[in-house]
Amino acid sequence: MKKYIGILSVSLSGIGIYLFDKIWGSQIDWDKFREFKIGNLLSKQISLLSLIIFVGLSILIYFILKRFVKKDTIYNRKQRQLRKIDKMEDNQNGLLFRWGVYFDYGSKPFISDLETYCTKHGEPPIRFVNNRCPYQDCTNNRQTINTHYVKNLIESDLINKWEKSK
Repeated sequence: MKKYIGILSVSLSGIGIYLFDKIWGSQIDWDKFREFKIGNLLSKQISLLSLIIFVGLSILIYFILKRFVKKDTIYNRKQRQLRKIDKMEDNQNGLLFRWGVYFDYGSKPFISDLETYCTKHGEPPIRFVNNRCPYQDCTNNRQTINTHYVKNLIESDLINKWEKSK
């Protein structure tokens, strides 16, 4: 998409110049225009209204282009919404799971970088070491987390949400 923006902008500017010439070209004294010098422009006062209109139009064009040209164009809208689901909290056991959502070539979601945190010790949550809480006196230290099982549950939920969104 990004490689076509340059081609599109050159095409639209060419069409714009053609339309400008057809509509207002006969009204412009081109001999005076060719004699114009930048120094003359700098020595003349620019009206405040024209400056406000110019800035307003520039900001408007910027926001219109920003809306149509996304930085994260790898993912479509539904994929970006699914990527926002990147954590799950188990308040009963004091656990917080965080992960990244990615898509394979068949657009099937999967998670990566699954991290487990213990929330029983206040803010910020403490990251697990060797699938258990690093504090010896914590109940989450006595039992290990089966990350393959948790990853399977999370991916199953994501696939279910993905298929419902289609």
